Amino acid sequence: MFEPENEIERMLMRAAQEPPERAAFARALIDAEIVVVLVPEGGQLKPGPDGQAIVPEGTRLTLPSAMRGEERLLPFFTAPSRARAWFSGDHVVAPDRTRDLFGRYPEAFFVLNPGSDYGKEFTPAEVKRLLAGHFEEGAETITIPAGEQVMLGHPSDVPDQLIAALSREFSAEKSIRGAWLMLAARAGHPDQSWMLGVDHGGSWSTVLAAINRAVAGNVLKGRPLDAVPLESSSLASTLRTGIPIPAVKRGFFQKLFS
Repeated sequence: MFEPENEIERMLMRAAQEPPERAAFARALIDAEIVVVLVPEGGQLKPGPDGQAIVPEGTRLTLPSAMRGEERLLPFFTAPSRARAWFSGDHVVAPDRTRDLFGRYPEAFFVLNPGSDYGKEFTPAEVKRLLAGHFEEGAETITIPAGEQVMLGHPSDVPDQLIAALSREFSAEKSIRGAWLMLAARAGHPDQSWMLGVDHGGSWSTVLAAINRAVAGNVLKGRPLDAVPLESSSLASTLRTGIPIPAVKRGFFQKLFS
């Protein structure tokens, strides 16, 4: 049974049970003090007189890996007790900060609290998204500042799952007349994001609600999605050349009673 030992663990439990709490958890986690397990290479730890481990000279401490099939993930923990429960060999539990840990290994896969009832895996794309300050799992509405350079392009791998989810939700909203998806590289942003241009005739909050329903879960695969109303965007003509979000074909009876 998982009994929370600190505020970040209480936030983790709320995020697991209540999806609207996930952004707040991500925002708190990135600057939270966490702990890591360090294991000795080239020597053995020795107990000191105060009960603390002594690292012999010349012994290197490294992060162990958590395995998921053949994939290696770097573990980190919300409390020392979680680390000790997971790793039983010779080790040191050391304090760290999530932002610093992610920054040292930006291309790594991470797992929070392996072996625990409450934890989370982070892909390299999610790590970069959090380091860049993107904490929402859904879409973010953006305004492109005048003069900012934005490079738009077609992805080499079409995100079929994302397109299907957007198509399903947009087809239920009569105010959405069309939408197009492209990859975007923005000046000052190190990683690509999805950019979705939407042609609509109603409230923008309705559009955002439909997008956030579509991307609930993991269809974004850790890559941020920016949503742009086409009628007010200088990128409208280019975005309209992107991947169209098709309307779901409705059956005969649905058409009669819509």
